[in-house]
Amino acid sequence: MTERIYLFLESRSDGATSEEIASSVLNLRGARGAIADKIVAAAVEGDARFFRGADGVWTLRPVLPATPLREAVFTTLGGRLAVPTGAGPERLVGVAARRVRIGAPDGRMLEVALDGASEERIRAIGAFTAFSRGTVPAAFRLSRFKRLMRRAAGDVLGAPALADGICLFRLGRRVFPEKPLPSLNALAEALDLPYLTDREPEAEAALQAEALLLLLEQCEFLGIKTVEEVVADLYPDATPVRFESFAFDASFLSELPQEPGIYIMRDRDGRVIYVGKSVNLRERVGTYFARRSERPEKTQRILERIWSVDVETVGSELEALLLEARLIRLCDPEFNIQVKVHPRNATLGPMRNFTLVLPSAEPDHVALFCVREGHRIEQVCVRRDGTDMREVAERIRDLYFGEAGVASSMTDADRADLEILSSWLALNFGKVNLVDIDSAGPLDSALRVLGDYIQKSGEEGWEKVWRV
Repeated sequence: MTERIYLFLESRSDGATSEEIASSVLNLRGARGAIADKIVAAAVEGDARFFRGADGVWTLRPVLPATPLREAVFTTLGGRLAVPTGAGPERLVGVAARRVRIGAPDGRMLEVALDGASEERIRAIGAFTAFSRGTVPAAFRLSRFKRLMRRAAGDVLGAPALADGICLFRLGRRVFPEKPLPSLNALAEALDLPYLTDREPEAEAALQAEALLLLLEQCEFLGIKTVEEVVADLYPDATPVRFESFAFDASFLSELPQEPGIYIMRDRDGRVIYVGKSVNLRERVGTYFARRSERPEKTQRILERIWSVDVETVGSELEALLLEARLIRLCDPEFNIQVKVHPRNATLGPMRNFTLVLPSAEPDHVALFCVREGHRIEQVCVRRDGTDMREVAERIRDLYFGEAGVASSMTDADRADLEILSSWLALNFGKVNLVDIDSAGPLDSALRVLGDYIQKSGEEGWEKVWRV
């Protein structure tokens, strides 16, 4: 389809409107206005050869001469992220950059803040745009950095602030195909580069500049001599997903919530074939349907069977993990085989009775995850203003200070939930709000501490992160 559109535009020196392309190339003679725009945009999505101007006319981008690696100027990036609170997405609040060429001195841009007033942010983004203009952006996980930069710039400029470029993760995997490279630190170790684990954005940009130059030298050794050859090697022709075989389209994916939760994939007969969880449903579900040159075998098999997707938002990653596990036990989806081969062996150390204070999907509420030795996890939704603390106090008294059931009353599912919570807490112990009931004293004292945690959870600058 894209090749037909390409040949059509090649014959039209002045370009063509969406309606003309829909009618002449796609044989959709009834497509008009915004509908035609959406159809053509979806047909050429991700193909950099096509460009739609402000006048709505589609044209082909001019073919630019190849840029030798030794003549190209690159901009590497370092960012400062805001700790997410509530259910909001992560934010880029500061950016630094380093401009570099192979064998030439580099320039640097000190960190500028992106979280100030609109005028300050416009100046900061303008400074970054001027610094990086005419260069090739490069960053570890570049697509993520572009998304964060677009989010930071979009509400004040209404336009993207970062062009396409080179992803150092992809380039690192190209040079070191046997190494997983989960982080920039891992890439630095593979390149034998010294680094600090706790880096400021300027040091982050400098480390990425060093890594980029070493990787580009390896590209030259492999016979890859131009920027265009590097990009083509890292991003081979991508195969789009055709939504005609699903009960939803691309717009459905773009409207999914950017909140933690679970997603349920079903086949045409309504059977659940896969259950997953994420801290950002839109981003996670979207990865299954993104254009890419190759997909994992499991993902491809899911795409061959899927018909519909349902999502449910929750307050935190822990709640999503627990709900995911319960649904997998209930539905036994054929593609969720991984839960059968990953035993969890984390322990809670000396803690036996405690309450986690985490976000809730309900506005102005928090979720309490109450753990008592020998009992199933109790989840309680409570208002942040404490107006329902009397009912909560009764639940806390009965659970921790009463004579409730014994360990033998727990089911296998209850024990599995506790293992999930233990594993999650072991990874995030210093990042969540926790009240150790055994150390809090008698009931009145424990309720006072718990109430303080609940009320402070809504304050600006609360020192513990809410969602991991």
